[in-house]
Parts: sequence; structure tokens; C-alpha cells
Amino acid sequence: MPIYNLTACGGLHGHVKVSPVDGTVYVPNRQCGNSQSVVVSQDNGVTWAIHPVQNGTSNAVPGTIGTGDDPAIGIDNNGRVYFAFSNAGTAASVATSDDFGVTWNNILDVGAIYGINNAAFPAAVAGDAGRAAVAFYGANSGTGDSNSGAFTGLWHLYVAHTFDGGAHWTTSDVTPSLPMQRSGILRGGGADIVRNLLDFFDITIDRDGRVLVGYVNGCSGGPCAEAGSTAHGNTYSATATFARQSSGRRMLAADDPATTTSVPGMPFVTQRRVGPVVHLAWNEADTGNSTIKRYRILRGTTSGSETLLATVSGNPPATSYDDLTATDLTKTYYYKVIAINGVGSSCSNNEVASPFVGTPSSGMIIHQNEPTHPEATGGSVTTPPAPELLIDYIAVGEPAGTSNLMFKMKVEDLSTVPPNSRWRIAWNWWTPTSQMYYIGMTSDQNSAVTFEYGTLADAGVPAVLVLGETKVGVPDANFNTDGTITMFVPKSAVGNPQPGDLLGAIGGKTITGDTPTTNTFERSTTFVDHTFIKGQADNCYPPATYIVAGNGPAPTPTPTPTPTPTPKPHGKK
Repeated sequence: MPIYNLTACGGLHGHVKVSPVDGTVYVPNRQCGNSQSVVVSQDNGVTWAIHPVQNGTSNAVPGTIGTGDDPAIGIDNNGRVYFAFSNAGTAASVATSDDFGVTWNNILDVGAIYGINNAAFPAAVAGDAGRAAVAFYGANSGTGDSNSGAFTGLWHLYVAHTFDGGAHWTTSDVTPSLPMQRSGILRGGGADIVRNLLDFFDITIDRDGRVLVGYVNGCSGGPCAEAGSTAHGNTYSATATFARQSSGRRMLAADDPATTTSVPGMPFVTQRRVGPVVHLAWNEADTGNSTIKRYRILRGTTSGSETLLATVSGNPPATSYDDLTATDLTKTYYYKVIAINGVGSSCSNNEVASPFVGTPSSGMIIHQNEPTHPEATGGSVTTPPAPELLIDYIAVGEPAGTSNLMFKMKVEDLSTVPPNSRWRIAWNWWTPTSQMYYIGMTSDQNSAVTFEYGTLADAGVPAVLVLGETKVGVPDANFNTDGTITMFVPKSAVGNPQPGDLLGAIGGKTITGDTPTTNTFERSTTFVDHTFIKGQADNCYPPATYIVAGNGPAPTPTPTPTPTPTPKPHGKK
């Protein structure tokens, strides 16, 4: 049975919610006429009524960014409805109703305290009477269209709570130090690289009334999370993540904690190792309502063996630390960060591993097969792939004394080059407009090798994950029989990224069996090997991201000393 006519409301809507009090069904819709609205049935779906979210002073304006965001609904145990929405795409807002959506009260901007001017993907949940929470992505910085890759803002996850039925809200930045997305967030369909988050986002409560938010971290991993605020690019990743309330009042009053303060929440730690230096940074979203006094940094060379390395103090203490003593390049270092407030110490189950992955001048390994993985030796449940097409690792670097990017792919062996094959590395970049680039080696029917770089775009083929290559130029490149392919391309030819910028979704793939009609297509189902499948998002973990360091000056040659002649005795020849 239709719940509305498409001339009255848009086709897409938010999640259906049912009142725990009387079974009333609510369907939030992003646009019915000039308002975001709720479609309501009080008779088990036999009839439906459309109620715009508005009152005498405020209106829930449909999204004007992209195709808008679906609103969301939470219903408390007294039947009060909480309607969470992105007002015109710019303000994170909530409205309440006690009469099944006929009238609306307290239409409030819950992101104003943080200066939010772009809001996306609202979600809502409620518990006991008067208690509700809403979550949303918000940005309070940046210029340009937040629906596009040219947007320069940083996005954070926010959660707002009310304990008085929506009259007042307390909003928290759940990712205060590290953004969960850079660049734009696509609101709408298509295959743009800023559609990496899709709309996998929701909020619920656990059995004890704690708020849980399941969201997508689009900027996970040290390179993206720790990049500067002016950096261009993103991971273009999709890392499933959840945020869990760890202190404060709950959505179920009977489970409220006995005291107003608690130990801090566990810091969320990221790492980035560059040569002999490990850069650590972390989010501290929950102080336990008691000021953080210091952080303890623990380090070890085996998992679980960490001991105190350093203490970070201050008012407030910094949420980053550089370990300059990680000088053993043969070892993986393990770290934990513990927060301390006036009540006690946080949980320490936040270990991160920091293996040595190279230097910018020699190449930073982006993805490497585990040596024990069956693919590392060609093992497979089916016929093993040819070792010439089996990827060991891919790496990105910036040779000193040049203005080039260097890309490396190591396969098992290239003493024999298979014909009609391709070895490709692709990556995402924010300019000119959400661009995808590739570089790689190609063999013809006689196994003669050439190299090329260019751009990737939707191939226009009626299938999923088919990209088309457009050759732009020829890089300086070579390969060795040990399977190492090394390629150099001027930065100016691939978007001209600057120091601090991010190359995201860097992926390797190999293809064989090319024909004249398929040799520019990259179809995911025909890859012999790949470091991940690239659709709207980089789905590998950790994300395959490189932070541009700058090439640096060429090394100064060591002069050859001029030998000093040995004096001969007078009269001898």
C-alpha cells in the first residue's frame, strides 16, 4: 500500500520507527512540498497522513546540498517524537512533537555551539520519557560545496543528548582531535570519490542505556587523521567504526551512574611511522566530566609488553606525541595511550602497531601481503595465479632532488613476462574534480613492455566496477626480473599535490588476457590480483593513503680526495 503519492513527497525517506507506546508508525521524509516531513499511520498502515515539520517561527527546510539528507526519528517511552534533520544541509537540528507530528515544538540547532555550517546524515534514538540522543556528521570549517571533492572542510562525528524532552541539548564532539572525513560528503547517487561514506550510519542504545553510534570513518589511519587542517585529499575510505558512550547519564534512568564523574574514556590512537620516527595522535572524546591531567605513552617491541615511554602533560595536555627513538628499523613498535584525570586512568585496550614501512625518498610501503598468506606464495583453493601477476607490495615515494612521485609494485617474479597483461597502481586525488589517476606497465602479445600513466573514469559499461583508462603520458620506468616495477611521474602531471596533501585509495591490480576491445577496461572480476577492490571507497584496512612529504634536495656528492704526492729525496728520479 503506498504511503504517499510521489507528487506530494520525494521517493526516498529515512528509517521507519514505531512508537513503543501505541504502535504508531512514523516515516521521515526529506521533502514533502517545502518542508521535511513525517508520514504517520495510527491504524496499522491502513491510512497515512503527511505532517510538515514546522511551526510559526521555524521550518525544516529540505536539503539544498546535493539531493539532501534523509531525516531520522526517535520515540521515547512516553510517545514523544524527536525529528533529527539537516536544515537546508547546513544546520544540525531537532524538533519534537507530542501529537503524532501534527504540531512541532523546540525546533533547535544542536550544532550551533560548535559553529556547524554543514551537517549530514542525522540519526536519532530515544529511551525513557524525555531522554533522546541524535548523531550527525558536521563541519565548521572549509570553503566550497560540501557535496564535492573541492570542499576544504574537516568533518567530525557529533552526538547531542537531551534529558528534558528536547527543551535543551548537550552536544559533544566525539572525534575532537582527528577528523572522520576530509573534503566533501556526497549526498546523492553516483560514483564520485567523495561518496566513500555512502549512508551507513545509525544510532541505538545498549541494554544499559548507553548510546552507540555506528558510523563510517572516512579518514582513518595516521596519514589522513594526522594531516594538517589545510591538507587536500582524503583516504576515500570506508572503515566501519562505532562510538560508545562511556560516562554520563544514560537513555534509561534506572542505569544512570551513581556519580557525575568517572575515569576518562579510552583514547582512540593512530600512528604514522616515517623512517625512524613514529608520530602518534589520539582522540579524547570523554574526559569523564573531570579534567584530563596527563597522558601516559607506553611502548614495547612485542604486543602486550608495553612499558612507560613518556608522559604528556599540559593545560590541556597535547593529544599527539612523536617518538624519535624508534630507530631499530627491523622491529615493529607497539604503543598504548592512557588518559588520567582526577578520578583515575582510562582503559588501556588501545594498542596500535607501527612497523617500519620505509622513507619518502626510498618509498613508503602502502600495502604488503603477509608472508604467511596463501597469496604470498601463489597458494590458492583454485589454480594458483601466475607469480608474474601476484602482488607482494606496492609503495609510493618522492625521490630527492626531483619533483616526481615514485610508484613501485613488487610481484613474485618477472623473469618471464606474460603477454597481453597489465600491472597498475591507481589512486584518488581531489583535483581537477574528484580525479582518479593510474600508472603502470603493459605487455603486448609478444610480451614487449611499455609504460603509461593517465586517468580513470566510469567506462560507461553496463556493469559494476568497470573503469576506463585514458592514457595521458609515458613515465620514466623500468622493471627487474626479481619482480620490481619502478615508475616516476611528475607531480605536475597528476594534480600537482603539495607537501602535506594526501593521495588516497592507492591500489595495485594485475590483469591478463587483454584483447583490443578490453585493454583499457579495469573490471574488478577480471583482476588476477589486487590489493583491494575500488568502488566508491577504498575498502582495504588500514586505508591505503600516502601523505606527500616533499622531495627534498638531491644528496650532495662526496668529493673524491686528491692524493698528496709523496716528496722524493733530492737527486732521485
